[in-house]
Amino acid sequence: MSTDRAPHLPRTEATVQPYRPYEVDTTPHYRLPVQAPLAGPVELYAENDPVVWVPDAYGQMVPMRRSAAPGSMQPMPPRDLTPQPLLDPRAQRIAAGGVLAAGTGWGVGQAIGAFAGLGTGALMWLAIAIVAWKVAPAAMSRTTIQNTTHVTNTNRGFGRSTTNVNH
Repeated sequence: MSTDRAPHLPRTEATVQPYRPYEVDTTPHYRLPVQAPLAGPVELYAENDPVVWVPDAYGQMVPMRRSAAPGSMQPMPPRDLTPQPLLDPRAQRIAAGGVLAAGTGWGVGQAIGAFAGLGTGALMWLAIAIVAWKVAPAAMSRTTIQNTTHVTNTNRGFGRSTTNVNH
């Protein structure tokens, strides 16, 4: 960027005179007749901002006062390269709450279902117990039948055999 001062007078050889510290110019300077004063704000020479050249939206360099120019571009801060968690911890807590609510709801549903079926199931088991109570003594009292059979086989010489069965 250039830091030239904004000119308030056209620079020609007549207006620019070199500075000579030890020479005193004694010749009178006569100026042209005074013109009518201009209307508008007065701007002193020391109040001028330096002019800088900045690129516009189309890439062309345009003059602009330094006070109105945008600030210089600041360097980017270094990036944080620490590894991030795979899942967001807040999302994990929300998901865990949903799983807890679903599990609690399922468990309560199972308990209510068991209590709802308690009447039917209890009546069935009560009926089975009564039938078993009545049938058990009859099933336990068995009559024992004992069959005794005596078989007598007598063998004699020359292949003669005699068999007797007593009941």
